[in-house]
Amino acid sequence: MAVSVEELITEAERFLAENYDMKLGIPIKRNNRLRNTLGWFQHSDRDGALDIEINGKLMDYASRTEVIDVLRHELIHYALYSTGRSYQDGCVEFEDELKKHVVSSTDVSILFGPIVRFKCEKCGKSGYTETISVLKKHERCKTRCCKARLVNVRKDVIYGDKKEAAELCTY
Repeated sequence: MAVSVEELITEAERFLAENYDMKLGIPIKRNNRLRNTLGWFQHSDRDGALDIEINGKLMDYASRTEVIDVLRHELIHYALYSTGRSYQDGCVEFEDELKKHVVSSTDVSILFGPIVRFKCEKCGKSGYTETISVLKKHERCKTRCCKARLVNVRKDVIYGDKKEAAELCTY
């Protein structure tokens, strides 16, 4: 299910040629350190550095459709920036381009990859965390709801699309 950087480059070249009549002139990189964003278009007006970075966990666990959606979002930033148009999230011109190409707006609440599921010993409410060390040290952890012990602690992995991931986050 993993998507490679080479696949992303091929898709980027096709998307830009078909929709903006331009070539991909920047690198696309995998970034395993991204935690709060799925991808980003970086530029520096100071030294002209440009690149697109995609979240490594997203590339490993999300569906190809989701990864390509994030890539296209970043490519639209790049295309608008390159042509001197408004390219920031939230700008009317940028948001209109997203709609035109049926690409998702900024969304950082998507969960993919390894998680630890648990239940509250006191109220039975289920929860999860992306902090995998909780699996080994769950005796020291408390739930947010009741400050009680974690029970039924288990490791899980979420793969797939946004909708599927949201459904899987509940017990």
